[in-house]
Amino acid sequence: MSARPAGSVAAALGPRLDDLVRTLARNAAEVDRSGCFPVQSVAELRSSGLFGLLVPTEFGGLGGTLHDLAEIGARLAGGCMSTALIWAMHCQQVDSIVRFGTDTLHADVLPRIAAGDVYVASVTTERGSGGHLLTAQSALADDASGVRLVRDAPIVTGGEHADGFLVTMRDAADANPHHVTLVYADRSDLTIEQSGDWDALGMRGTRSVALKLEGHVSENNVIGKRGDYRTVAPSRA
Repeated sequence: MSARPAGSVAAALGPRLDDLVRTLARNAAEVDRSGCFPVQSVAELRSSGLFGLLVPTEFGGLGGTLHDLAEIGARLAGGCMSTALIWAMHCQQVDSIVRFGTDTLHADVLPRIAAGDVYVASVTTERGSGGHLLTAQSALADDASGVRLVRDAPIVTGGEHADGFLVTMRDAADANPHHVTLVYADRSDLTIEQSGDWDALGMRGTRSVALKLEGHVSENNVIGKRGDYRTVAPSRA
């Protein structure tokens, strides 16, 4: 898959990136005061193409690099830390899909991410184990048409507003808790219930809330090899 030379995306955006930072800055104080999700700022990032920063150009993305992610993230954080964190975490999820997703998943979801239609949230926290990435208690259940997941996550950054989710799950009910599988689910694949709130100190606009998710997805939505999230996790942006 193709990528641009390091640092070229910020240069190509030019004054548009400066305008985005100013927009984020105008909204930042109210976002932090109210603890509300930065809807307008995120909408600007969606329309700018930056939600597809790490999506290869053949899928309509910007074909950016991790250098671009770091450079642009630092610029955006100068306007609003909450919005920058939401965007950077989304880009981490996209990087996992690009590197480890199936061809079927690539064809389905990457063009939608590039168009700004899909914001991907991360579901890695779990009651009882906190944020330990490499273990999971909730188990996938296989059937003839894919896998079913039921997940109770105490913290999901931006989860109320996400269009898709990357979810860590124990690979099976009889699997070792260290055999973790990463699965992508569209919001439409899930029933979602907010089950708690968090009054964060700083970066309050990330709206990191507790969610219960339940749904069914195709086996093609598994990211990487089953039970081998420990290979995917260190490679994430």
